[in-house]
Amino acid sequence: MIAHGLVMHASYLVLSCTIISAGGWVWETCYCSVVERRLARRGMLFGPSCPIYGTCAIVVWFALGGVRNTAALFALGFVLSTALEYGAGALLERRFGRRWWDYSMFSLNFRGLVCPQASCVFGVFAVINVKLLQPTILGGLATLDHGAVLAAAGLVCAAYALDLFATVPVLDGWRPRRPRAARAPRPSRLSRALQLPLA
Repeated sequence: MIAHGLVMHASYLVLSCTIISAGGWVWETCYCSVVERRLARRGMLFGPSCPIYGTCAIVVWFALGGVRNTAALFALGFVLSTALEYGAGALLERRFGRRWWDYSMFSLNFRGLVCPQASCVFGVFAVINVKLLQPTILGGLATLDHGAVLAAAGLVCAAYALDLFATVPVLDGWRPRRPRAARAPRPSRLSRALQLPLA
């Protein structure tokens, strides 16, 4: 019974993380598309998901779920979200040599990975997450059939794993090896100098 309960709790958290990650992707895609005046592709994965949103939401829920004071929740969410965003940004930059966000244009930013303006937004999100999002999402999932929840969580984990395995080689610049083509005849010095086509 204990093991089943732990698996169910983990399944609820996986699905909650997935819902918020998809919501974060929609938010970023819409916002960046308006700002850039073109359809912007957000997130590092192929699928419609920004996992940093869902992951931060779950971490904040565990760490700050017991905080009742709204001002304290905002302040702690500000600090915790800033640390999580910086850690994720630095890790991705070190691993793949590129950035998925850059706050260099904002004042008081640190290495372009975090800034007070964005951290304020995440502080507000921490309040909304703890007081509204998680109770609503987890409460709704708890009313569903356990088998359906387990199946959905398993499918989500499999989809994320496949997406990650497909994404990482592309980000690393991996390309499948192609059969070696027949070597073309080497042009003479005269043809190279005059840029004449080979017969």
